[in-house]
Amino acid sequence: MNNERCVHIDRARQYVSYGLLTTLLLIASAASANVAKGVITPTSAVNPATSVQTITSAGPLDRIFVGTDGATQISRIGDPSFEVFPPSTTPADYGTFIVVNNALYAPDFAGHGGSASGGIGVYTIFTPISQSPVSGSGTAASPFQVTTVVGVGATGLTATHVDTYVIGQESYRTDVTLANSSGAAIDAILYRAMDCFLGGSDLGYGFVSGSSVGCSVNANNLPAGRIEQLVPLSGGSAYYHAGYSQVWAAIGTHMPFNNTCLCTTLLDNGAGISWNVTVPAGGSITRSNLTVFSPLGAAALFVTKTADQPNAAAGAIDGYTITITNPNPSAATLNSIIDTLPAGFTYQAGTSSGATSANPGIAGQVLTWMGPFSVPANGVLLLRFNVSVSTAGGTYFNQATATGTGQTIAGSGPTAPVTVGGTPPPPPPPVSTVAVPTLGVSMLILLALLTVCAGWYVSRRRA
Repeated sequence: MNNERCVHIDRARQYVSYGLLTTLLLIASAASANVAKGVITPTSAVNPATSVQTITSAGPLDRIFVGTDGATQISRIGDPSFEVFPPSTTPADYGTFIVVNNALYAPDFAGHGGSASGGIGVYTIFTPISQSPVSGSGTAASPFQVTTVVGVGATGLTATHVDTYVIGQESYRTDVTLANSSGAAIDAILYRAMDCFLGGSDLGYGFVSGSSVGCSVNANNLPAGRIEQLVPLSGGSAYYHAGYSQVWAAIGTHMPFNNTCLCTTLLDNGAGISWNVTVPAGGSITRSNLTVFSPLGAAALFVTKTADQPNAAAGAIDGYTITITNPNPSAATLNSIIDTLPAGFTYQAGTSSGATSANPGIAGQVLTWMGPFSVPANGVLLLRFNVSVSTAGGTYFNQATATGTGQTIAGSGPTAPVTVGGTPPPPPPPVSTVAVPTLGVSMLILLALLTVCAGWYVSRRRA
């Protein structure tokens, strides 16, 4: 019995030693991976930690950490870690990057408690200007909101980030407004990019849907599975998916993304979108995107808009077509379709066709068609209608969107330009009428006498 007890004790010691060794190896492996990714731990005296405002809600995105440098980190209910690498830092390697005059401006990654963004090369840190506390109630009418303003070096640009979230959505929205205080227009490249950490894993594939791009658990998100997706809401964007270091290196070239995706390669990946912009002197421009985190792989629906004719005479009739694309393998139900007409444009009653023939509700320039409307799986829904264009010359843009319970929908943004020129069409010609003269009593008596005389004269001639 004593010998058997000794054997058990020796085995227990072996298991404990093996467990300790395994734990040490895992720690060493994690540390090695961090070194391989270039993760840095800042010295607080040199790089003070970036402070954050945290949008906290019932979820499913239960925490959105917004840094004073515009960078973010996201928590999703039920996931074992945060959604952006490094998965334990707030904020993390997701944010805005701006190139002006071949110089790169970026968040203060050294102040995040860790980063693997070294591949972007030399850059100037954004200058924090202000950050609001969290406001709003988390409803569609009053979303949670944090506003963060940073300076872009000595360029004369400021970048205002407005991050908003509506409870129940699997996405949050970011609007970045570049304002130019200089006396000359400024050309820039605006990026939004991240190092994905998908549901606790640093490895994944990629997918492209419309103009959006993301990281996915399955190649091309087929079959649909867990995704992280960047959805541009503003037109003119480009996308890129590759290894995380390749994404940072692409930003480091100071060139826009090139619309490519390593979608079928399993790798430690990242993704981003970019816009080429010109910020007018004393003016501003805004570019917007949704960031989607879906465990079921439900990609955003896309709304696009086209005009029948790009040019129209002042006051003439033109038409628009709204197209809603559903890239998912199941049908989607919309509650409403919403279109915002340009100033001076008016809806032509009775011209709706496609999704519905009903006239929309009209509030100012906003047209709202109430559903429900079904967008077929991997299909589209069309809505067409006519408008009278403005009588004032110029180029006018229109934008459309839709709403749906549990649906992530990317609106069209300003699009479908119509250039109005010439003079208003002439009014229809007046209806031709013949004036009928009126006769007085004396004229009627004279006419009667003349008639009698004419009759007497004719009868005498016949006699």
